[in-house]
Amino acid sequence: MGGTQLDCLIIGAGPAGLTAALYLARYRRRIAVVDAGNSRAALIPATHNYPGFPDGIPGRDLLVRLQAQAAHYDVQVRPDTVDELRQDQDGGFTAAIGPEGVRATMVLLATGVVDRQPDNAALTDLRIATLAGVVRWCPICDGFEVLDQEVGVIAPADSGVEHALFLRTYARRLTLIVSPGGAPLTAADRTRLQAVGIRVVETPIAQIRLTAAHQIVVGFEDGVESRFEALYPMLGCTAQSKLATRLGARCDDKGELLVDDHQRTTVPGLYAAGDLVEGRQGFV
Repeated sequence: MGGTQLDCLIIGAGPAGLTAALYLARYRRRIAVVDAGNSRAALIPATHNYPGFPDGIPGRDLLVRLQAQAAHYDVQVRPDTVDELRQDQDGGFTAAIGPEGVRATMVLLATGVVDRQPDNAALTDLRIATLAGVVRWCPICDGFEVLDQEVGVIAPADSGVEHALFLRTYARRLTLIVSPGGAPLTAADRTRLQAVGIRVVETPIAQIRLTAAHQIVVGFEDGVESRFEALYPMLGCTAQSKLATRLGARCDDKGELLVDDHQRTTVPGLYAAGDLVEGRQGFV
């Protein structure tokens, strides 16, 4: 990888990065893909809204298929981390990957975001609960999958009301668990929630655990427990945008990168795609 000047280095091998790799390879560009192995898509138990899979497909299987499709055009994903990205005097880029420096005319960042987890909870294995479809992260993607279930939403008051009202479209019963530290619910908020039968809990969480029957039990500091068939920790996410912002790329207040209609950031030659891009996270 290090001996050739690439046309494009793609950082991140989720659906956005692999789709870009497929197109660029078919355009006969010299490309390379580097991925740290932490794709958010790999945690999807089954997606039912990805076109072409009427019976749904697990996120990890989708990634395998996308990699296999890219491999038809000699695209291989290198499992590694880009430690630093700098812009050269000629306008190109050098990426530090371990001891190696990889040069590319352009770079596409598809490094995604990391969901914030409840820091006051003691869920022993959030990954298992996510893969089991009990803990969920994106109501836009999978709200339909909790149809007629008992659903809990953990969120701050300023954003939790809209999350809860949206998910009430699907849930049989819904509880909004207000995370501490933010602004309190207003009287108008409480009226809106009560009007559609949303229960509100403002007691801090003491523990979250997964039962053998794949239910989520949320224990509160007052000793009360609530059981849910699905739980959404809607606490926002952290954009993996430091490689770009260190080069001066503009982002919003959440760290998501600003791009134009051609996915160009404000740094010439630096592109971004997928969840890392501003406005792609829906309610999150």
